[in-house]
Amino acid sequence: MASQGKGGEKKSPTTLPETIEMKVAVGEGIRRLPVYLLLDTSGSMAGAPIEAVRRGVEQFKREIEDDPFAKQTIYIGVITFGGEAEFITKGLVSIDSFNPPDMFANGQTPLGQALWLLIESLDKDVKKAVKGGEKGDWKSLVYILTDGMPTDDWQKPVEEIRNRHQRRLVNIVTVGCGPYINQENLKNFFMGPTFNMGNDDASFKKFFQWVTLSTITVAKTVTQPGGGDKPTTLPPPPEGIQYIP
Repeated sequence: MASQGKGGEKKSPTTLPETIEMKVAVGEGIRRLPVYLLLDTSGSMAGAPIEAVRRGVEQFKREIEDDPFAKQTIYIGVITFGGEAEFITKGLVSIDSFNPPDMFANGQTPLGQALWLLIESLDKDVKKAVKGGEKGDWKSLVYILTDGMPTDDWQKPVEEIRNRHQRRLVNIVTVGCGPYINQENLKNFFMGPTFNMGNDDASFKKFFQWVTLSTITVAKTVTQPGGGDKPTTLPPPPEGIQYIP
């Protein structure tokens, strides 16, 4: 019961209600680091290579989840290209909601089709900066892994990707695996670091470990004061993954 004050006035209760409604400003939230994996699942990847890629994607998810900061910052999109290109994640998803897919090797190597899916997602799913408002997502990081030459029209989407690269909207890392890679053509596909490696199980394991380490490094670098405005240095690749100058 409320106590009586002077003049018989009732005082307010001294106990607070269980809930208090308050109006609070909503901030821009965590700026995401979009990470895309474009993975060759053509017929030449059948057997041990495609199984190694599947395990590598699972390893990537586990290791990102083990880093609390990266887990909150990194959003992933997975596109496979073998026979047909498919956007496995249907856009960018958090690591928590990402379920590594089963992968099957078949068909040719429609890299161009995969790049069009990437371009569509870059334009639709990546949050753009708003002048005087939210800063948007960090620059997207794209890893392309392939063991052969594209078998569809890839020149036009590559030009579109280069345009986004020049406007500092995306970073591309291209890695060729196996004996059938044309290193000169691989280097000419994109602007950005290009590498070559074997197609054995150990090479794929090292590759995905490096992808994980590089992604976490980028996530932590860009979120430092001024970090998003400076070039980001990737960790050196492990032995067996060779830089193509």
